[in-house]
Amino acid sequence: MAGYRLTACLPGEAGEHLDEAVGEALAPFWTDQDRDVSQDLRIWDHWRISGGAEGVGFRIRPGCEDDPRIVRDRPGWAGTVEPALPGWCAGGPRGLLVVHGTSERTAELAGAAWDHWQEVLREHPRTRPWEDFRPNPLGRERSDYEAACIAAHAEYLAQTPVAPFREWAAALPADPAVDGFESVLRAIEDPLGTIGTYSREAYVSYGGSWAAACENLLTLDGWWCERGRAPLHGACGDPAACPHTPPSVRDAQAAAAHLAGLPADTLLVSVRCHV
Repeated sequence: MAGYRLTACLPGEAGEHLDEAVGEALAPFWTDQDRDVSQDLRIWDHWRISGGAEGVGFRIRPGCEDDPRIVRDRPGWAGTVEPALPGWCAGGPRGLLVVHGTSERTAELAGAAWDHWQEVLREHPRTRPWEDFRPNPLGRERSDYEAACIAAHAEYLAQTPVAPFREWAAALPADPAVDGFESVLRAIEDPLGTIGTYSREAYVSYGGSWAAACENLLTLDGWWCERGRAPLHGACGDPAACPHTPPSVRDAQAAAAHLAGLPADTLLVSVRCHV
């Protein structure tokens, strides 16, 4: 079992009872449903509306941040809600959200960040991984171990390549074309454990798709569209016998095109499912 991110598409009037509407839309794909359906349609066992706090939901169009129709993260298991990242939310009417596919400009900035990190590494002594600093918890009181971890982490981040990279990121100008990705780079506290764990190709891909529409969709007419798999129609219990034509949603670009073509009042909701 694992976490799974999905964009649920709902008619605008569903905003009056949003949580119930999301539950009804997801119901044909519940693992414990009583219907006689193919095992392929038994997908999730619980879900939650989220995405704003993690920066994986939707960017809000400038000027729409205070619109009451913007969807916010729901409480987690502990009953608390983490604050959303600036400019992010868990959904809302399509017309209030930034909906697009992969971004060449953001990918370029990600590539420049990766290149700069490599340049910094070449100019400074070899860094040591966090594992070399992590204190041994054996025989320690919890408070003592936590204090030791804080001190060790500060020593880890004091390695010479970290400060030059953070200074470079802090000086990045705001650029509307990168959908706030410069703020992601500015917020990197540990480039060793973040950007340093990626290949250039992987980091460019991450940057390019950072603010893209989620590739996994639940469409208005009940199609569960997952990247790399054939769409499943919730109205048909047997995918092999389904007579309906599925939407063409193959990747982030196609998903963005599908979402962009929906009426402006269509609700797009970022849902994290446990599958």
